[in-house]
Amino acid sequence: MVFQILIVFLVCSPKVSAQNKEWALQDCIDMALRKNISLNQSLLVNEINRINLVQARSNKLPNLNLNDAQSFNSGSSYNVSTGKYSNQNVFSNSLGLTSTIVIYNGLKYANLVKENQLAFDAGKLDIEKSRNDLRLAVLAAYMQVLFEYDAVDIAVNQISITTEQLDYTRKFVHAGSLPESNLVQMNAQLATDSAALINVENQLQMSRVILMQLMELPVKPGFEIQRPNAQDINPDIPLTTNEIYHTAIAILPEVKSADTKTEVAKFSLNVAQSEILPRLTLTGSLATNYSSANSLVSYHSENGIANIGYLGSNPTELVYGPVTNTWASTAYYPFLRQFGDNFGKGLSLNLVVPLFNNLIYKSDIDRARINLEVAKFNETLVRNSVRKSIEQAYTDQISAGKNYVATRQQMIAEERSYHDMAIKFKAGTINITDFFVEKNNYNKAMLTHLQAKFEYLYKSKVLDFYMGLPITQLK
Repeated sequence: MVFQILIVFLVCSPKVSAQNKEWALQDCIDMALRKNISLNQSLLVNEINRINLVQARSNKLPNLNLNDAQSFNSGSSYNVSTGKYSNQNVFSNSLGLTSTIVIYNGLKYANLVKENQLAFDAGKLDIEKSRNDLRLAVLAAYMQVLFEYDAVDIAVNQISITTEQLDYTRKFVHAGSLPESNLVQMNAQLATDSAALINVENQLQMSRVILMQLMELPVKPGFEIQRPNAQDINPDIPLTTNEIYHTAIAILPEVKSADTKTEVAKFSLNVAQSEILPRLTLTGSLATNYSSANSLVSYHSENGIANIGYLGSNPTELVYGPVTNTWASTAYYPFLRQFGDNFGKGLSLNLVVPLFNNLIYKSDIDRARINLEVAKFNETLVRNSVRKSIEQAYTDQISAGKNYVATRQQMIAEERSYHDMAIKFKAGTINITDFFVEKNNYNKAMLTHLQAKFEYLYKSKVLDFYMGLPITQLK
């Protein structure tokens, strides 16, 4: 009775959970892509590359700087008005506006723009590669849940068959046609089947947990996914590994990223080499200043008669004549007037020719050359890795297809043998032990075939991924 109640509960539980949302594969992937923390971090990291690109483009623009300096001096200082040193407190202010534009720097800025643009593009490709990895991880977890669903169905069906056999055995034992030991063994088999059901139910829940964690969802009861209709499987791969490889390298972001990073390294070398070339800049400036030590100086003249010498023949005889007396007076020099009077403009053309800089630029160039070679090797490494992955996936799918066909034939044979043994058992021509052996063999064959089926489906989707086909279409 306890086992029958358990069966009813397990059979009815999907109906209760059906009230919750059933997640399609595409929904699961979209949720994982939206909430994955590492992926969002990668987006922020690539935002730095975008900022670097904006800065590289802005390097070509002229700069413009306003400089203002306030100062205070106390003590002996030179007075430009009187031409003498005196003890005084002096307030001063200098204001300047300067702008510099680079006319030529060995195309450094142009190469920087291309380098940062490619680095930003490579970052986007790396993010897409991470998205693809996450898609495949969600696909694997989703299909594992589907497998566990079917495993639960098989386990429930086995309990239903065993329960039916138990009722049949109980009737014959009560009628005296079968020994009491048959009933004991049948109850033991039902307990074994029930334990197997609990085990696959636990496996199903664990598979749900893995999928929910990939989606960054809190683990809660009632999480269900859509179960697509059974599809006919025809193990076949129409393309060769070489054809799949050439398709893959044209569409996979990791291949494009490796190619792009090689280009980044090339422009990085160009930037390093530009440092040893002459640099020509044009600078313009506007400047003025104020000082409290400055004063307005006024000069005054007065004509008069004064001794201007003596007679050569008689030194005692003084000579008088008209003279002009001049003296200076000072007044406060206003702040704004000083700024206006001291205003000046300047324009300079500056040429810098690097001759020797402690081998700094040479070291930069050598490092850039090495990084370029590393990038080329990485480009080859990525292509080889993709080729090896495709070869492995291709071989796996072929093996999985053969295994699927073999397990299907085995399951069909075991099904026929089981039904034959069930008829013989009801007729009393075989003992219960032989019947249970065949029943367990049939159950094992169904699970093995089920596992082979989902393994083949997953391997097929992996090859679909390399061929640029959608992986979310599960029939």
